[in-house]
Amino acid sequence: MIDHGMMVGMDLLVTGIGDAFSSRSHGSSGLVRCDGGWVAIDCPGMVLAMWRQAAEHAGVSCPPEAVRDLVITHLHGDHCAGLETIGFLHRYIVPGDGPVPRLHALPEVLERVWERLAPAMDGGGSDLEDYFEPRPLEPGHPAVIAGCRVESRRTRHSVPTAGLLFSDAAGCLGWSSDTEFDPEHIAWLERADCIVHECGNGGNHTTFAQLRSLPEPLQSRIRLIHMPDDFEPAESPLVPLSEGELIEVRTGAVSDF
Repeated sequence: MIDHGMMVGMDLLVTGIGDAFSSRSHGSSGLVRCDGGWVAIDCPGMVLAMWRQAAEHAGVSCPPEAVRDLVITHLHGDHCAGLETIGFLHRYIVPGDGPVPRLHALPEVLERVWERLAPAMDGGGSDLEDYFEPRPLEPGHPAVIAGCRVESRRTRHSVPTAGLLFSDAAGCLGWSSDTEFDPEHIAWLERADCIVHECGNGGNHTTFAQLRSLPEPLQSRIRLIHMPDDFEPAESPLVPLSEGELIEVRTGAVSDF
C-alpha cells in the first residue's frame, strides 16, 4: 500500500465515472489528495462503498473520516446524494467532537442544499450547520482548500454548476463538471496539466464528437468521465478514466501509478 501521507504534490483518485443512469459505475466523482489532505469532488450515493472500492483498487489509505472537505459541483442527485451519509457519519459514527466537514459550493448551491437534506436530517431542529460548515465558492475569487488553490467557473448546465481548477506548486487539475460543450469553458480549463471532462449524450452535456473537434495536443491532456454505460470511444487521444485509477498531476506530465 502506498504511504500517501509521505507524498508531495497533488493526486486524483477516480471514484466514479458514470452518468446519472449508469447501472455499472458510480456517479462521476473523485478524491483529490492535496498536501493538506483529501478533498472530495462531488458525493454520489453509496459514497462510503465508492471511496473504499477506489482506495483498495489503487492501494492507498483513505478512511472516510480523513475526507474533511467536500466540493459539490451541483445539486443533481448523482453528484450530491451521498451528503446525507457523510453528515450522519460525522455526527454519529466518527468519534470525538471535531469540526464538521467543510462543504464548498457555489453560493446558489449552498442556499438550496438544505432543501435536499432537511427531510432526512432536520429532526430535533437541526440545520445545515449542524452537519457541515458551508464555504461559498465565488468565481473569480480563488479559495484555498486543504492547501490547494481552487478556482471555480459557472458552466452551461440545467442547474447552477461549477467547473473547477485545483492547483499547487506541482501542477494543476481541471474538472469540467456537467456542462454543454463550451469553448470558453475549455479555454479556462486549458491551464490544467490534466483536464477531467465529462462525455455524455448531448443536450446539457458535452459529446465525444465535440471533444474530438479540439486540437489533438489539447485532447491528449483530457481524461473522460460522466460516460453512459454504452459508451465505446473510437481510437483517439481522449482517454476514458476508470474507477480506482490514481493519477499523479504534475506540470508537464500526467501519469498513472
